[in-house]
Amino acid sequence: MVGTGTLTPLAALLAAAWSARNGEPKIIVEPSVGSSGGIRAAIDGAVDLGLVARPLKESETKLGLVLLPIARDAVVIAAHPSVGVDAVSSEMLVALFSGARTTFDDGSPATVFLRDREDTAHSSIERFVPGLRAAREAAYDARRFRVLLHDDAMGESLSITPGAVGVYSLGALVAGHLPLKVFALDGVRPSLQNIENGTWKATRDLGFVARTDRLARVRGFLTFVASPEGAAIARDNSYLPIAAAAP
Repeated sequence: MVGTGTLTPLAALLAAAWSARNGEPKIIVEPSVGSSGGIRAAIDGAVDLGLVARPLKESETKLGLVLLPIARDAVVIAAHPSVGVDAVSSEMLVALFSGARTTFDDGSPATVFLRDREDTAHSSIERFVPGLRAAREAAYDARRFRVLLHDDAMGESLSITPGAVGVYSLGALVAGHLPLKVFALDGVRPSLQNIENGTWKATRDLGFVARTDRLARVRGFLTFVASPEGAAIARDNSYLPIAAAAP
């Protein structure tokens, strides 16, 4: 398996549990190459399963790929653990991303990191924060902030840079044991419960993609992922399981 770093930590945990059951075939989870990289690898047959954090494009389904939903993930505003605040308003978030503000409410300096333009983490937040997309697009054009191309790079940069703030995956943060601070946004704190009850609205669905001729080979593993044990692994790491039965 290979693909988005948002799903890689959960995929690794599921693979370890599958291995502990002596499941076949053996599962190897490669480092993150992004959703598009996972899709290309699945199309080429380099992997059995690609890991994605976005829907398939029509051109990709025409190539014989199927999308198998696995879990819903909360997209969060994460920061270096030294940051002195633990909440942000929509207005403050827009101000930080636009460059109008360079400090948090406690006066400490803020360093904004961006993901690449098409990353679904940004679009998931921006559906509910008016003005944020425009601020981000202007930041790209002005080359105002550093742009990170993969989840692993974002997680590492947030972890080691005092004052750092950016969008990240709650599941990847929990499963990867990253020492990051997760902000409440407009008074709502992201959690598995708040994903489930709809209070935290910035979410995205994660899944596996596979060529139809590879499904028989991985059907046992997919059945395990959709089982109560697989679902418990997802929930224990703040991913909301939505796995369908294996085709």
